[in-house]
Amino acid sequence: MKLKMQPWRPLPALCAAFLFLSALLNVDYPGGFSWRALLPSLDVFLLFVLLALAAWGGRRTLLWTGLTVGVLFLTLRLFRIGDTAVPQYLNRPFNLYIDSGYLFGLYDLLKTSARPGEFLTLAAGALTLALAVIAASAYAWRTAARALSDKRIRISFLSGSAFIFLAVWAWGGPSAGPPVMRRLGQEIFLVQKQLAQTRTFVARLEQTANARATGSFALKGLQDADVLLFMVESYGRTVFTRPRYRPAMEATLAGFSKRLDPHGFQALSAYLVSPAYGGSSWLAHGTLESGVRVKNNLESTALLRSSLPPMATYFRKNGYRTVSVMPGSRFPFPQGAYFGYEQVYYANDFDYRGPPFGWAPMPDQFVLDWVRRREFTRRARPLFVRYVLISSHAAFNIQPPLVPDWELIGDGRIYNDLAPVYYPIYWPDLQNAGEAYLRSLDYEFAIIGDYLSRYIAMDTLIIVMGDHQPNLQLTDPDEPWSVPVHVISRNPRLLDPFRKRGYTPGLIPAQPLPHAGMETFLQGFLEDFR
Repeated sequence: MKLKMQPWRPLPALCAAFLFLSALLNVDYPGGFSWRALLPSLDVFLLFVLLALAAWGGRRTLLWTGLTVGVLFLTLRLFRIGDTAVPQYLNRPFNLYIDSGYLFGLYDLLKTSARPGEFLTLAAGALTLALAVIAASAYAWRTAARALSDKRIRISFLSGSAFIFLAVWAWGGPSAGPPVMRRLGQEIFLVQKQLAQTRTFVARLEQTANARATGSFALKGLQDADVLLFMVESYGRTVFTRPRYRPAMEATLAGFSKRLDPHGFQALSAYLVSPAYGGSSWLAHGTLESGVRVKNNLESTALLRSSLPPMATYFRKNGYRTVSVMPGSRFPFPQGAYFGYEQVYYANDFDYRGPPFGWAPMPDQFVLDWVRRREFTRRARPLFVRYVLISSHAAFNIQPPLVPDWELIGDGRIYNDLAPVYYPIYWPDLQNAGEAYLRSLDYEFAIIGDYLSRYIAMDTLIIVMGDHQPNLQLTDPDEPWSVPVHVISRNPRLLDPFRKRGYTPGLIPAQPLPHAGMETFLQGFLEDFR
């Protein structure tokens, strides 16, 4: 780092560097611009103080301190992005220890949800912007170092800025927000607390396993009826509570009923509180199937290593063939053996020959038809099938068309000749995705209704459940974490236990707040059908 004095006056250059770095750190991304971004940053001030103190140690000390300060500044900038993005999308505070494990998943989501050819353009733009930010911030720090190498400037800066910040603090003036350094420090000290909470969670798992071991859950109440569990991605309570969504969702469910009513199906509905919001579907799956609320990845990992029997285990012990259908799982997942399914179908198992549709490697209609041909046409035992549907996954910008004739679906080649349904939606802004979100749910209920009316003739209990609310940009800020659950059957006897638990007739739940947690479903199911 060269510290040669520039011909222009160093004090204005120092002030300009300070204001630029303050604005760069303060700006909310992703998010809208706020005038508070122009206010002085306490974080940048403290870094400037550190740089000024290092200048007394000579050029070498200033050089290495400058490099350290520059890296720390970029770290704070990245942390602030997480502190802004996670609450905006997932409706919870950013957690450095846990959320840092999602980086590859975020990259995969952005890559797969882009239209063909778009990702490279977006990635090039993002890389260019990142390099420009790094270069501009490095130049600003070099400018500050040059100026602070002058003892007079150093003293003037320290005394003047200290006076200004003390005055603002004493008079309660506006600030750009809480210091990022303080938040970063809180996250570092929070790690030990999180590990302790995880140990408590492990103890709860063992306690639940011991309590459940004393019960006898033979599922005789099902009388060997098939059980089909459909987990619908991003299907949240907001579709019934937000005025702009409800009419479209009512029309969707009216069409669903129109397909099912002539075949004697009846439905009851309720709400359950998901442990996730806007993403992290696996937390909902773990919670539902274990009967214990799983709130984060640390607890999810603990669950997958535990001895707590999951939902499929009870079906398997009682003569059912248990099948897990997960077309969105494109990577090896050996830990999934915990869930106890006799047969698991991941994305590569479907031998799909068509195109992907956004994040979804294949359409859910193809998935339902493929599993039907593979499992239902040569059945020897009653079936418990858990479908994790994915065609309603964010960003909702690329969706599959509906194929009216299921016999034409085959290995999926037909989709190569069918135009996708496109919406002008681009990460990170999903505020205009409402119409696309509703269309994705309409697609899901259309194919489920058509599938049930065509192919389900025996006594069957059908459970259709959301995994979590959609992205916070698509819901109201105070929307609870509740998701709808529908139980459907031709046999009223299979619905009676749910009616006794407060499920209401029809497809629009009517339960007032507060709602029971998703973790209560399994225990109630085992008790009701024991």
